[in-house]
Amino acid sequence: MVKEDVVQHFIENEVQIKTLESLLALEEYFQTHKDELVHDFVQSFREICQKIKAMQSRGEKGNIGHITYSMLRTEIIEGRPIYLIDASDSTWFFDLKECQAEYNAGWAFQYLDVLENEIEQISKTYMGAITRPDIERIKLGLADKYNQYVVSLARYAMPQVIALPEYMEITKEEELEVRVGEYLDISEIIHKEDVTVKDAEEIKGWLEEKLEYEYAYEVFANLDLSHGNYEEIDLRYAHMKQSKLSRSNLRGCILLGTKFTDCHLQGANFSHSFICEADFSYNDLKGAIFYDAEGAQGLPDSASWEMPGFVPARFEGADLERADFEDANLVGAIFIGANLTATNFKGANLERAVFSREDMLKVDLDDKQRASIIWKP
Repeated sequence: MVKEDVVQHFIENEVQIKTLESLLALEEYFQTHKDELVHDFVQSFREICQKIKAMQSRGEKGNIGHITYSMLRTEIIEGRPIYLIDASDSTWFFDLKECQAEYNAGWAFQYLDVLENEIEQISKTYMGAITRPDIERIKLGLADKYNQYVVSLARYAMPQVIALPEYMEITKEEELEVRVGEYLDISEIIHKEDVTVKDAEEIKGWLEEKLEYEYAYEVFANLDLSHGNYEEIDLRYAHMKQSKLSRSNLRGCILLGTKFTDCHLQGANFSHSFICEADFSYNDLKGAIFYDAEGAQGLPDSASWEMPGFVPARFEGADLERADFEDANLVGAIFIGANLTATNFKGANLERAVFSREDMLKVDLDDKQRASIIWKP
């Protein structure tokens, strides 16, 4: 058997099994400890903001257009999971005024290090056919899967990040992106700000064109988009900030991680939409329809792994009077402090959904739903 065949056999019969075990263990850790893990990420962001402000006060740094967390593969291979945090202007990597800090993602990459040790032990049964460089190449090939958990944590932490006084005090470009990814390579937007003035009628018409891949990650702020027909558009990770979408048709939309901040959503139709990780907190959702919406926390299949599991959909403090969640999948969703007057949860999956204890007698649920809910003080 030639060398390439031996390595492929090793990957398919040993590495893939151990990798799945490793990622499922990391998934459980992430979902259980994400609120604790946020602290160090927020601290790292505070540090880069302090450096930005100091440089700006000395006239050494212009307006900030990008804050990028970059995984360093050279550090990963040495067991040092350090991310370089770089703040730059609108020219991004062409900004020559260096402003940097570091973030340690050991909580995620410790699982990759354990995996490396396990497959190295197994490789010894291959009678020297699997070498140390082979193990290192396999490790680097798997690194992005663990980086995806850093992306997920960063997104989860952003509400706390953007509330930092240190972040509010730095001078920004009209458009700013926070990204996580590879050093000088592919990265993913985890937060975007855009204060440019947009025309509501133009944006409404653009959205109603229902274009593919055009609306994700965009910022739609302070716009009256009411009574719009936006059925089946992809708004993943978009930020609908202080906008009006009352009585709009959003059936079958992809709303993965979409943030609705201080929006008017009365009577909006979200039926059959994908709302995992969406944030509807403190919004007016009177009479909104979420029939058969998919908004479950975690992995779709607990025995397999394609990407990190979803964090909970959020409805804290929302006005859900007469909202309709019939047959929706709301595993882990958070409803603390919401107005649940006449809210319809008939047939909804509320396993591990979180409600205020004071709502125990107010909300209309069946016995199975009540038994599966987490009641918080």
